[in-house]
Amino acid sequence: MKYKVSAGVQNIRAPSVRQFIGSIYLFISLVLFYFMQVFSPRKCSYFTFAYKFAYKWGHKMQYVTKVGANYYYYRRIPEIVREYDRRIAVRVALKTDSKRLATRKASMFNEQMEAYWQSLVAENKVHSNSAFRKTVRIARQLGFSYQPMAVVAKLPDQEIVERILVLPDASPKQVEAVLGGRPEPELKVKQALELFWKLSKDRTINKTENQSRKWRNPRIKAVENFVHLNGDMDMKQITREHTWILRDWWVERIKTEDKNPSSANKDFIHLKDVLQTVSDHEKLGLDTDFLFKKIKLKTRFKQARLPFSNEQIINILQSEKLHKLNVEARWFLHVAAETGARPSEIVGLLPEDIKLDADIPYISITDRKERPLKNYHSQRNIPLVGYALKAFKAMPNGFPKYRDKPDLLSATTNKFLREHGLLPSDKHSVYSFRHSFQDRILKVNTPDRVQAELMGHKFSLRPNYGNGADLEQKLEWLVKIKLSSEERT
Repeated sequence: MKYKVSAGVQNIRAPSVRQFIGSIYLFISLVLFYFMQVFSPRKCSYFTFAYKFAYKWGHKMQYVTKVGANYYYYRRIPEIVREYDRRIAVRVALKTDSKRLATRKASMFNEQMEAYWQSLVAENKVHSNSAFRKTVRIARQLGFSYQPMAVVAKLPDQEIVERILVLPDASPKQVEAVLGGRPEPELKVKQALELFWKLSKDRTINKTENQSRKWRNPRIKAVENFVHLNGDMDMKQITREHTWILRDWWVERIKTEDKNPSSANKDFIHLKDVLQTVSDHEKLGLDTDFLFKKIKLKTRFKQARLPFSNEQIINILQSEKLHKLNVEARWFLHVAAETGARPSEIVGLLPEDIKLDADIPYISITDRKERPLKNYHSQRNIPLVGYALKAFKAMPNGFPKYRDKPDLLSATTNKFLREHGLLPSDKHSVYSFRHSFQDRILKVNTPDRVQAELMGHKFSLRPNYGNGADLEQKLEWLVKIKLSSEERT
């Protein structure tokens, strides 16, 4: 049969006389096979042989290549359809080391590829992975579950015949749906990352732009590291060998570049997150638990930040050098020292969160949709005393320059303090103010629950009943640890 794609376009492939005769013989054999199956099943073995012989004789070993012990279907995209299928070539593992079986599979696959190209040209469409899903739906409508060509080739002869018998008046799309002719689309690792962003939108709904960036970047880095080492491969081809290549690379970096093993472990966690999320959505069946099993590196003991002593804090806040720091950053240090609040909580304060006119001046650290807190327990009210009260009287609108930019503020202040010799050691940083605050409230025997509420931590010693400490109760303990000698006004 002449295989035309459209008027004015040459045949993609003109079948040989040998194939034409073989096709006729195959058709006759299938018809006889069907009737013999109905009237004399015992004699079907002859026609089974005839069917297989006709198939083998009528189809040459085209587009089959051998790599190692296995065979692959490989065909460059015909020039006349490159406008519609922009891939360079089609390469599919036939998953067999048998030349005979490979020939059979490749021939079936090739026929359906040509049917697919014909449909692209006839309908003036471009190759798309979404077309694969449409093929699956068509197969179901015809009463079959879609199976890839490699699986169809292994089906019992009777089932293959049942599939073929529905095809005399079938369209090319129905042919490929029933015989598994459409290749399952590849999903490269980089494509998976782009899909991951769409699948994980719920995770960033309540994050600021800065928080979203900090959430996205490590996942981008994890995927880039994997692709750098293994190439942008199809997700279904990922094996444990590929994840261990990533592990070995990290081990070498830790040895030669003094990288932290925890950085490697975070890389593994983020990569697994991307692959698992996409695999679950696309039903790829990727066993990420096995891929990342025992891949975690042993981490070094992490040196905690050291707290400042009271004297060190006062020396910093009263230093003449501090006047060289910009105004907002300077007052920020005063607030951090006296409240123990996190940098992100301080710069996230809006004017309405700063209650200077209340009987007990305080700040309200509140969770907002556009500015979410670290966790539920971070929501709290902190009375203002000493340096913090003085700072907010100077900055009643908060810190607009650094709002939603806590990392920039931390980097700015840490760099300034380090360059001006105001940090006692390299294990001290701006976050040491928070560590110092915890030590100070502990030293005056502040009740555990009040400590947790001032720090924004979960009180886990027992169930958290009631409303907790009010402003007056909190103030009682903050006055005891106040850094400056001036009275609260």
